[in-house]
Amino acid sequence: MTRLIILAILILTSCSSKGQNNFEGIIKFSTEITTTKLAPDGFQKQLNDKYGDSLLMYYSANGNFRRIHLNSAEFGADSQYYFAKKAKLYFTNKNSTQIDSLDTRENSLKLLSKGKTKNQKIMNLDCECYEFKSISKYNQNVTLNYCYSSESPKINPELYSDHNDFYLNEYYKLAKRPYLKFSIETEEFKVTYLATKLTEKEIGEKIFELK
Repeated sequence: MTRLIILAILILTSCSSKGQNNFEGIIKFSTEITTTKLAPDGFQKQLNDKYGDSLLMYYSANGNFRRIHLNSAEFGADSQYYFAKKAKLYFTNKNSTQIDSLDTRENSLKLLSKGKTKNQKIMNLDCECYEFKSISKYNQNVTLNYCYSSESPKINPELYSDHNDFYLNEYYKLAKRPYLKFSIETEEFKVTYLATKLTEKEIGEKIFELK
């Protein structure tokens, strides 16, 4: 009986440690979209219509998160829901009942190189930045950039260990903080999300109801 009690205590302690010290709250980002001369005509407007001009990212203490695109067009992107236990990312669009998904354990990019880049000032905070150079399955060069502040609340990287796509798990393992900047750049376009406000608060389960 004593061994069973000790085992139970170890299991409970392990479960508790995985859930503690994980940021719960909301980060608001501005959305900046630019295109190059290689982009087709009208592509800038298509991206603006799809992704809007700002983004809210809700973090739950259990590892779930939801991104909500603000001011996207009538049939533009609405939300991305990540459920840690399922290792699934679900996509919804405005005025549509269709829900698309992907398995985040599979990375859609092949890594070419990664490393630290120049620090940036975000929300008056000194932020460290890291870059992942990769190539897509369509042989398109893709550069990802993540920035974070050591003054931000901590995140438990174990909760995001199954989010291999876009090297998000590697980023969280490295930074142990939510990102305050994320950008994706190709030869045709660049989309940048830059944090403008971070709020620590309890997030109810309702915000993660898939709809």
